[in-house]
Amino acid sequence: MREDYVNLKYKPNENEIICCYKIKPAKGVSIEKAANHLAGESSIDTWSEILTLSPKIAKRLKPNVFYIDKKKCKIKVAYPCELFEKNSIPQILSSIAGNIFGMKILESLRLEDVSFPKSVLKNFKGARFGLKGIRKFFKVKRPLIGTIVKPKVGLNSRKHAKVAYEAWIGGCDIVKDDENLTDQKFNRFEKRLELTFKLKEKAERETGEKKVYMCNITAPTCKEMIKRAKLVKEIGNEYIMIDIIPTGFTALQTLREENEELNLILHAHRCMHAALTRNKEHGISMLVIAKLIRMIGLDQLHIGTVLGKMHGNREEVLSIRDECVSQKTEPKEEMNVLGQNWFHIKPIFPVASGGLQPIMIPELVKIFGNDIILQFGGGIHAHPLGTKAGAKACRQALEAVEKNISLEEAAKKYKELREAMKKWGKLK
Repeated sequence: MREDYVNLKYKPNENEIICCYKIKPAKGVSIEKAANHLAGESSIDTWSEILTLSPKIAKRLKPNVFYIDKKKCKIKVAYPCELFEKNSIPQILSSIAGNIFGMKILESLRLEDVSFPKSVLKNFKGARFGLKGIRKFFKVKRPLIGTIVKPKVGLNSRKHAKVAYEAWIGGCDIVKDDENLTDQKFNRFEKRLELTFKLKEKAERETGEKKVYMCNITAPTCKEMIKRAKLVKEIGNEYIMIDIIPTGFTALQTLREENEELNLILHAHRCMHAALTRNKEHGISMLVIAKLIRMIGLDQLHIGTVLGKMHGNREEVLSIRDECVSQKTEPKEEMNVLGQNWFHIKPIFPVASGGLQPIMIPELVKIFGNDIILQFGGGIHAHPLGTKAGAKACRQALEAVEKNISLEEAAKKYKELREAMKKWGKLK
């Protein structure tokens, strides 16, 4: 490696992708040397001097490590946009999050954040609906209440539809498939879609409220995924969901292109993300994944809960929330957040899901505000009086928050909320 990519006097320009990495060099290696090799490997160079790397190429495409914090093991790298294929998330990741994670010169590496310039963002459509479009669709300003049919897998199509119906008439706005329910023998995709959609329409007629069914179109191939999305459209449903990490970014970009005609609202389930994001020393942050999903153009995304069963502290989850709902975010050095101007790309709707139950609603609204979709699994279906009562308890708790009264006071009026509070610890 003959190029010196470390230049602490370098000032990034407006046409560069900026990456923030947490980097731990191997034993006996300086952070400068490790950073130098990282920058070269992720762009134009390799482990040894090569005759084919001309000064002309280096001048045009060379990245620059312009920031090093030895105490925090943090570096920032500026990459010229010419290094990247237009409108290709897979190629971008192959560079900034590719071979570098396997280099022996590094003991560990974590991509903390990426900041994309306008010249890159202009090639992406972003969400078709986004936060404001979904608000217009539902015609409500409050947090949305959703559930996941439980058990995750095992119910046949008819029983699945019945559970969904009970949740809708109880007060849920949204019912979605779980991440591992696709097209199994005991619950085939087309039959589940048909039966659940019919009961969705029935629930809308009975309640006078807009209801949504998020059918999981995750599939073995892009061809099959699009086929399933088209079936959803043909039946008259408006929403689909997809497992974003198992399917991959090519599948997501394909879906977004097809959605120009399908005109469906796209729900992003982040299952498997923690394989990449949970280790604070190695991997890729959920913040980076959230940015990629917003760029590609899905409309809503799981971000974590702060409360509940899923990993993620308050500051981390709120940084992801801000990246979903804000048109411009500011840098936070202590959080390794670079900040981002989103220009034409719409905000998307954040989703909190995982171990939530009704008596958490006041705290959840305090944490997230109104622009949040609150999804309950066991917190609805494990209610002592059943699914319908569990959904009612959630809406009753949310109503108490809207009226600025305590859950204890509201529970005097509502037996469903009262039973939820007995089960989950507020009333003994």
